[in-house]
Amino acid sequence: MTLPPIFYEAMERVFKSWTTMALAVDQGWGGRDSAGKRDQLRDEVVEYLIAGARKRRIPTHESVDDVEALAVHLYSRLDELFNVESEDGSDEEVAHLCLRLFTTCRAGDLSFAQQFLQVCPTQPQDLSKCQGTERIEYATEEDAVLDKMQGAGISEDGDDAGSCEEDAEDGIQGAGARADPATKGKGGVPPPGAVAASVQAGGELPDTDCDGARRRPKPPPEEPIVDEDGFVSVVKGRRRGGPKC
Repeated sequence: MTLPPIFYEAMERVFKSWTTMALAVDQGWGGRDSAGKRDQLRDEVVEYLIAGARKRRIPTHESVDDVEALAVHLYSRLDELFNVESEDGSDEEVAHLCLRLFTTCRAGDLSFAQQFLQVCPTQPQDLSKCQGTERIEYATEEDAVLDKMQGAGISEDGDDAGSCEEDAEDGIQGAGARADPATKGKGGVPPPGAVAASVQAGGELPDTDCDGARRRPKPPPEEPIVDEDGFVSVVKGRRRGGPKC
């Protein structure tokens, strides 16, 4: 379908002067290529209108249902491309304007497009007077409560996460303060020097090994086994390799 160049010029002016779209591009709501996404949506609308002209009943701006259908398309694509919801009704105004431009230009009447280009500014209004609002919607009330709890630093059990960590640190420091400085080592394990000094001083060997693990008590010696002929059986043990204290 061949449309006059003024139609494409007017469509470009529509999307550049749309305040919601101008805010989305100016503030980068669609990422770095927000301007490219604006042009993409404009081209999608043009294809939407051309495809509608192939139907038995051509969409028109005089039909409320046709305007609403295009407005729904614009609303959903704004959300998908720019993560923004148009709640000022501007999507319906843009849909009505695009349909009227297409209907008149397709019929060969260029007067409306010329009038639109004369009254519509080439640049959008002062964007400093406009602002977007951020709104978070939760699927359930429980999600909203959990989000507020996490923001306040409260765990799901109702305890303050920060106070729990502080209590744990205080407990570790308190245990270290009560320990004997001479036997205090890394991770609560006595240093090797302290163990050697204790043995040389005639003290008893601690019941922990060099890794801090508790020593296993030695099993009592087994009584010799005497067979029927009076011989004693001797079992030879196998030496196991491993670290020595």
